[in-house]
Amino acid sequence: MIDARDRKRIGLTGLRRRLGKVQLPMALGMTLVWMLLFDGFQLRRESLGLLVLGFLVSVVIMVLFPLPPITPGPRFHPVHLVRLIVHVLTEMAVASFQVTVLTFRPGRVRSSVVAVRMRTDSDLTMVATAIAASIIPGTLIAEINRPERILYVHMLGADSDRTIEKGRRDVWTLEERFVMALGTHEDIAALRAGGPEELERKGGA
Repeated sequence: MIDARDRKRIGLTGLRRRLGKVQLPMALGMTLVWMLLFDGFQLRRESLGLLVLGFLVSVVIMVLFPLPPITPGPRFHPVHLVRLIVHVLTEMAVASFQVTVLTFRPGRVRSSVVAVRMRTDSDLTMVATAIAASIIPGTLIAEINRPERILYVHMLGADSDRTIEKGRRDVWTLEERFVMALGTHEDIAALRAGGPEELERKGGA
């Protein structure tokens, strides 16, 4: 019969095993998505608390719902992560000004839903890109087609081929920033090749 001390020891052993399965790159990636979701990169006193809370929530999720290691696992690139954060903050500031100009401009503001096909096959990159695009004023994810890796993005002011193509390139830039900050070597290779199908074609050539 197991007494209270043995149950406590077994429980601590199980907890240590679960903590050992926490994947730090994945936890940091989830924290980044958390910060983007709650607009935590603004200069305010709550931002540090949001950062700590997001990391703790990520760890708790991975402890309660442990997943097998992702192979190859996501890689954490600090320099590119800083570039990602700066890029998103800059885009938010510029887009806020552009939306304000559109709001006060005479006439009806036109918009378009643009299909943007991701160049990588990473679920983390797709989700992070979708969230980042949605928090930037003027763009909103209308639908995600996971099997085809397509984001359908509602873009305010995209009323010509030129503005639509610019909006598509902006989403691709977000994808590239996330891949360089958190992606695997395979994600980076697929990005540079133009997509996993193109990478496979080149590999078989």
